[in-house]
Amino acid sequence: MAPRIGCRYVTKHSRELIGRKLDIQKIRINYFTGTIRIHNLVLYEADEKTAFIRFKKLKVNFEYLPLLKSEILVKNISLDQPYVEVLQNGSGFNFDDLTASDTAAVKKDTVPSKPIKYNINNILISGGYIKYTDLQLNHTIAMDKLDLNIPGFTWNSDSTNLDVDFKFVDGGELYSSLDVNQADSTYAVNLKLDSLNLNIIEPYLKNSLYISALHGYLSNDIMIKGSMKNIMNLFVTGVNHIYGFSMSDTLNRTICSFKELSVDVDTILLNRNRIKLNYISLVDPMFLVEMVDTTNNWSALMKPSVPDTTAQTASDTTSASSGSFIFSGLKISGGKIHFADKTLKYPFDYSIDNIEILSSPDPGSPEKLKIHFAALLNGTGNFSTDAVVNPSDLKNMDLSLSIGQFRMKDLDSYFKSYFGYAVSGGIMNFKTENEFRENSLKSNNSIYFRKFTLDKTKVPGATYKIPLRLALGVLSDKDGIIDLKAPVESHGDEVKVKNLGRIILRVIGNLFVKAAVSPFNMLAGGYNVDPASLQEIDLPLFDPQPDRDNLKSVDVISDILLKKPGLNVDFYYCISSAKAQDSLAMMLSRKEYLKYSESVGMKMNHVSDSTLATWIKSKTSPEVSTENADISLLCRSFIGEARLSKGIDSVITLQNAFLKSYLSGDKQIPETRFRIIYPSPDSIKPSSGDAAFKTYFTSGE
Repeated sequence: MAPRIGCRYVTKHSRELIGRKLDIQKIRINYFTGTIRIHNLVLYEADEKTAFIRFKKLKVNFEYLPLLKSEILVKNISLDQPYVEVLQNGSGFNFDDLTASDTAAVKKDTVPSKPIKYNINNILISGGYIKYTDLQLNHTIAMDKLDLNIPGFTWNSDSTNLDVDFKFVDGGELYSSLDVNQADSTYAVNLKLDSLNLNIIEPYLKNSLYISALHGYLSNDIMIKGSMKNIMNLFVTGVNHIYGFSMSDTLNRTICSFKELSVDVDTILLNRNRIKLNYISLVDPMFLVEMVDTTNNWSALMKPSVPDTTAQTASDTTSASSGSFIFSGLKISGGKIHFADKTLKYPFDYSIDNIEILSSPDPGSPEKLKIHFAALLNGTGNFSTDAVVNPSDLKNMDLSLSIGQFRMKDLDSYFKSYFGYAVSGGIMNFKTENEFRENSLKSNNSIYFRKFTLDKTKVPGATYKIPLRLALGVLSDKDGIIDLKAPVESHGDEVKVKNLGRIILRVIGNLFVKAAVSPFNMLAGGYNVDPASLQEIDLPLFDPQPDRDNLKSVDVISDILLKKPGLNVDFYYCISSAKAQDSLAMMLSRKEYLKYSESVGMKMNHVSDSTLATWIKSKTSPEVSTENADISLLCRSFIGEARLSKGIDSVITLQNAFLKSYLSGDKQIPETRFRIIYPSPDSIKPSSGDAAFKTYFTSGE
């Protein structure tokens, strides 16, 4: 009768006893076997309609005699089909009212009591269902068919064992086995997950990331060992698999996905900061990377973090050991990266496919890894790199990299945006061999272009004003080949693997800039001549052709044009007119005097300025032949401006005609490859003599 009376009393007065409505179908006690059975218990929410906790049957079987020795010995406990629903709203839970503290004063028992020893065996929970809902995130996690088996545990005993097995409603099953050694406070956990649906963590990631969806499944089989006295004394080993993974941004675009990720953990020792992995395998990964404004889509995923204003009351001055990270094997296959640069005026899209990464221990140095990386570049080019590296010492490594059959047209957007030229064609091959040592780099680089050409039409709005077409013409040979060697040696803090690309690009970029800005310096080096001798061809005033040294400069320029079809040349004819007229007037006046002397029977080998001046004064009007008149002024007046202008024009015509005939006839240079320009701008003048051709290389076809 007592169980029945107790059952009716508890259910009738449950609101006063625990503050909630409670229903119990029946309670049965077998006093002979020490068995208690409770059937169909339901504890309601505060609304008295919704079940908070319920179960079908609870059975407890215990022994009487140990009670006489202050021991509780439970032979077995079984709980059938338990149901629990936990609701969280911010920091509040739907059971807060059940755990509220009692404000009534409790009188302290000053009589010491003998400690009670607990010995509980064979705990079995079957068919359980646990449901947790975060109301703020509108997210529910449910575990179905929860099975829990604990062979037994004892306070003041050496060990406790616990087995748990349950299924998640949205997919996945968990099995866990826990062994606790109470004697030395150590524990061991075997954790097995089978196909856990990762959308269970999606709402929590959305608190930190701007994502719209997360999909995938997790399976693992790991062993965790540790100490309850020292949490840093932790050992982990086992295998983990994630498959069918994908993550989408707020535009519902898949930004990351892979078919399967496997990580075989050999050892994780937390107290030694040591990680050793047997292998890492990643199958068919895909990443979407975008450059937008001043950031990229991956940085933009991160939500602003709330600053931690919690004051630190103590600081840990213990220095962590350097630790180590070792993995024996790495394999990535079928990878893809879709890259887009939207910071440019002309958007850039590029695909890197068939990404393969393999690593294996170096047979000669087991502590080092040999890593091979290969990929297909936008469907045509190929990328390959090999490295020998010690994961514990990244300052010392050997790295080689090669790019083959790279299509320069793929970089059209960058060339138009930065340099104002569209790429019309070309293939590039690049190779670099690098030895990294602590704070030093020795790098051998070669870059090869075939038929790399830019459109003649200039695109407006370029960032930089560099005559790249001229640089290509200077560097290319007659077959359109550019073959450059760029050895690099660098020392100092800049020497890091991440800076390798910047170091190499700076050296190669300087070669192109030098070719564009100072073409004569680069071209003259191949002929062992002074660059200045190519920049200006000095001309004698009264001869149609240059002297021998200056004609040699014309020959060098002709040879350059024949060997570099990407170059043309402009010859600006410039003359100092006043100086030339003075020289011509002096020469013609002397000829006239010698002609006169011969007619009167005088033979003269030399005519002084004073003799010439006296003779001219005798032949001209008094207004011109003043006592202090300059000899140049006397000669110009004597010959006359009309005759001088005609003579200068004749010299100009002869010298221009000679150069044109010499280049097109003697040197077989097509007339489309050079221009003779006269008159030249006022800013272009001879450096020293009366006349000269100023030379300027230009980009050709």
